[in-house]
Amino acid sequence: EFKLTASELRAEIERRKSEGAKPINGLILSSPSNPTGAMLTPTELKELCGLCDEEGIQFISDEIYHGIVYDKEEATALQYSDKAIVINSFSKYYSMSGWRLGWMVIPEELVDPINRLQQNMFINAPTISQTAALKCWDVDTLSELEGHVEKYRTSRGIILAELATISEIDSSNIAPADGGFYVYVDLGDENVAPGLGSVAMCKTLLEEEHVAFTPGVDFEDPSGALGNRRFRISYAGGVETAKRAMDRFHRFWPSWMERVQAAKK
Repeated sequence: EFKLTASELRAEIERRKSEGAKPINGLILSSPSNPTGAMLTPTELKELCGLCDEEGIQFISDEIYHGIVYDKEEATALQYSDKAIVINSFSKYYSMSGWRLGWMVIPEELVDPINRLQQNMFINAPTISQTAALKCWDVDTLSELEGHVEKYRTSRGIILAELATISEIDSSNIAPADGGFYVYVDLGDENVAPGLGSVAMCKTLLEEEHVAFTPGVDFEDPSGALGNRRFRISYAGGVETAKRAMDRFHRFWPSWMERVQAAKK
């Protein structure tokens, strides 16, 4: 399901114990996730926090995409653990990506060491950014931001509907896109060929149709092959942009399949 839960983490903990390998010291996980859009349910997050606390694993919960969710219940690690580090930002839900402003919620024992790091690395965020962010909780601002989420929802629907019309792409190879503003797609072995993976597809799509998708090599383990089989679609750019992009991708797809099939002969 394109997400890590306590079940997978426990299996890895036990594997390392049985093999005498180094234990896991920390875990950083984003929910909703970039690039997959997958989310942990409140129960899954609670179980993950409990396991990390039990095993002495420092859990860092990246909650930057909180607020951008579609018909799913979201939760914060703060509900289930007082040992977790929570990272958040004004960049996504609050649409302030250029202002470079965010915040952390940390256990009390980490306040002093993190304060020392902050003072030596950047001192503080720019005053103008902090002042601007104060407007984020005004009623009219929140109304505007919820409007952004509805636009994301519409664009998401357009993309998923268009992908559903492409029979060669298995629906199980499309990440759930429960939150954030990305759809992550696995082409599968049948839709790639030697030299014609997602990197080549994204490059060709950009050159021929002027549509920019991001190949999975930017997100996957470089030692594996999944990165060159997967790609990410962003729908942060507006409803009409999403529609035009998917129309062009649909037009492009048959020629891509022809190239793949010719390379496999």
